[in-house]
This record gives sequence, C-alpha cells and structure tokens, in this order.
Amino acid sequence: MYSGYVAITGKPNVGKSTLINTLLKRTVAITSPKPQTTRNQIKAIYEDKDLRIAFIDTPGWHEPRFKLDLFLNSQIKSSYKTADATLLLVDLTRPFDNEDEKIISLIKEYKISNVILVLTKSDLSNSKKITAYQEKISGLIKLHTTIVVSSKQSTGLSELIDSIKQLLPIEERELVIEDNDNFTISEIIRRQVIFNLQQELPYATAVIIELNNYDKFTNTLNIQAVIVVEKESQKPIVIGKGGSMIKKIGTMSRKDLMNTYASKVNLKLFVKVKKEWRNDEKFLKDIGYSNK
Repeated sequence: MYSGYVAITGKPNVGKSTLINTLLKRTVAITSPKPQTTRNQIKAIYEDKDLRIAFIDTPGWHEPRFKLDLFLNSQIKSSYKTADATLLLVDLTRPFDNEDEKIISLIKEYKISNVILVLTKSDLSNSKKITAYQEKISGLIKLHTTIVVSSKQSTGLSELIDSIKQLLPIEERELVIEDNDNFTISEIIRRQVIFNLQQELPYATAVIIELNNYDKFTNTLNIQAVIVVEKESQKPIVIGKGGSMIKKIGTMSRKDLMNTYASKVNLKLFVKVKKEWRNDEKFLKDIGYSNK
C-alpha cells in the first residue's frame, strides 16, 4: 500500500480547493470566486486499490494585514512539515507574481523535496503559456514533474495521482485526520455568507457553532450558530431587510447540511458584532484560528 500526506499549496484562488473536491468527487473544502476562502488546513483521504493519500488543502499565502492572516500563513508552513509530497499550484490564467514567488521561497526555506508543479485551468490556456510557466518555475525550484490539469474538465487528474504515487512510501500506516463536525458545519454556513454577500464583508465574518446536537430518534441535527462581524454597520447587511438575507443564508445552509449529513436540520442563525476580531488573539484562539 502506497500511503502518505500531500500538501496542496499556492497563492489565493488558484484552484486548490476545487482540485481536492474534484479528486475526491465530493465537497470537502468550500470554494468561491473570492480569494482567501480557505482558512484552515483541510485534510481528506483519497483511496484507491493500493493507494491512500491524505490531502492537506491549505489557505493561499498572502501579505498579512491581521493576526488572522498570520495564522493562515502558518497553516501553509506546518503542512510542509507533515507532507511526503507537495503540490505547487499555479494558475495559467493569471500572471506569475510576488505571491507565487513567496510560496516558492517558503518551499526553498523549508528544504521541501518531492514537489510536483500543477498548472491549473488548462482549459482556459494554451501550450505556449504552459511551456513558459514550466520553464520559469523549473528554473527557480527543483521539480519532480509538471502536471497540467483542468478540474472543470477533469483532465490530467489520473496523471497527477500516478505522479503522487511515485513519491509515497510503501507501508501500512494510519493517516490521521481530525473529524470535526463543528468545523464542517461552520464552513458550510460561511460558504453561504460568502456567496450571498458580494461586498468585502465576507472577509470580516466568522461562524461560531454554539449548539450541535443530533436527535437520533427523529434523525434531526439541531444547530445554533453565530455569524460574527466586525462593525455595527455590517450587522444589518447580514440580516437584510426584514431578515431576508439571514433567512436566505439559513435556507441554503440547511440544504447543504441536509445533503452532507443525510438528516433533517433545524438551524438557527444569529449575528454578533465583535470589533476587530481578526486582530484579537484570545478570540482567534477561542474560535480555532490559533496555533498557540
């Protein structure tokens, strides 16, 4: 049995979460057109007849403005310490910039070997761009190989799995991933906040699960969650006129939760203001955004 951990890394919005969802054929990481959607390491198991991979989906690296950002970047660094192989994702539709260079410098700093360059969104690119990116990045860092993929068209994925397999040890070992229902539930709700609110507001929101209780007799999941914002002026935006927005977020979240847990869902949502929570170390620690 080939088995091991594989970190998925790259700058924001290059398709990391979409790739892991496509490989596993289910939603394990929330996605949106907005960068910096992923906030935690998300681990999920891919299995084949002689292969087990624990993929670690990481936040996209970005210049820190808040203490929350420092935590997000730390998630990338800690994934390198765990991984047997690392996927460096680069978006073919966007220019190679300082954020790509920062990821490469981190890989160099941590002396990461077994790096596979994954050029994403090939359905929107051409062979000239592919060659240019491959030549540029191979001149900056040692690569095991380069795989060109399109998650949208599901191309290059079998080649990617084969390349990963070559880098993993042959051994029977337990791949540890934390099964955290509160995290899953909060991410499902946060996804709907991101999709339904088009302002910059989603970056200033967090979701805290205050109640998560399953009634086996009625097959009902009872959830009470709080959407946290930073300013009083943001609260009515989340609630909406006559409660229309929070009702919409709740309805769509409930649908996703029912599909995820195959149960009835009783969901109650509230909105709370916590000023500058992204810079509040104690609050960040309380809601799981801290390594301390």
